[in-house]
Amino acid sequence: MNEYSVDWPLWDDDGPCAEGTPSFSPRLTSEILAWARDFTENYGVEAGWPTEAAARSHERQGRRLLLLVQRELPEEHDVVLGYWETNKRKGL
Repeated sequence: MNEYSVDWPLWDDDGPCAEGTPSFSPRLTSEILAWARDFTENYGVEAGWPTEAAARSHERQGRRLLLLVQRELPEEHDVVLGYWETNKRKGL
């Protein structure tokens, strides 16, 4: 789940995890950080995403990352995408 001022968008029951926890492949780590950076740089609290295409793209990327994270973690881990970043301009 993305959140303002959180660079590593993975959480456990106690809140945001430290960057790099849990440990993933370098490629997946880079993609997770890029996804969070896209949110930080482009999502506005009042307006949402700058375009509908940006909103759809970011959500698709989050869903793709969810699958990749699930593959790299042991089966006993529950992984859920908490996606709340709607495009307020269009209600997406």
